[in-house]
Amino acid sequence: MAKTDTQISLRVTSQFKARLERQAERERRSVSNLILKVMEEYLEQEEEKENSGS
Repeated sequence: MAKTDTQISLRVTSQFKARLERQAERERRSVSNLILKVMEEYLEQEEEKENSGS
């Protein structure tokens, strides 16, 4: 089966990583999944702003 996901990387401070890990644990998701969720929500909001003319 072909892989459909692509990977990106970014650098964050150790304190920021710890915050991400704590939040991911609270939501019972992986850090990767938490970041994906947050970025999807952000992009949806920005696209809505664009489409509404704001």
